[in-house]
Amino acid sequence: MTASIRTSSLADLDLHVRHRGAMFRDMVMGDEAGLVRMSDRFRIWLRPRLLTGEVRGLVREVHGVAVGSGLLWLREQMPVPLTELDLRGQVFNVFVEPAHRGQGHARALMVSLEAAASEWGVEILELHASKDAEALYQSLGYEATSEMRKVLKADLPVPHQWKDRR
Repeated sequence: MTASIRTSSLADLDLHVRHRGAMFRDMVMGDEAGLVRMSDRFRIWLRPRLLTGEVRGLVREVHGVAVGSGLLWLREQMPVPLTELDLRGQVFNVFVEPAHRGQGHARALMVSLEAAASEWGVEILELHASKDAEALYQSLGYEATSEMRKVLKADLPVPHQWKDRR
């Protein structure tokens, strides 16, 4: 297997949008109308952030074909006593095509995203893990934190991914 990782560009916008939709589809989060709406809005949200570098991405390729990708959102945070830096990295949209899972592609993407984040001056990485990916992130040293969530809109469905996390 000839696998490589490259920095994504604006030319990968559709790939990242497709992977986001597939990720939420895999987690059974939302119906098709919601996934289409999200994808359209995500494309609009992501494009300028890729252009400015606020969001940076990596693409995993096998024989020149994209099999996975991941994104890192460089976000300014309020000061905390742990570090003088106010820059955090929000890892998101880590996705590997189903036919290529279990071959180390997600791990390779994460290791590369971590190295790139360090080069960009990030000291703390955060992410929201699907239940299926928790073991991978834990094996890479990620720890569950005290984050909690409350849905305020009464008729908004709570995805099963948000339940029974502890």
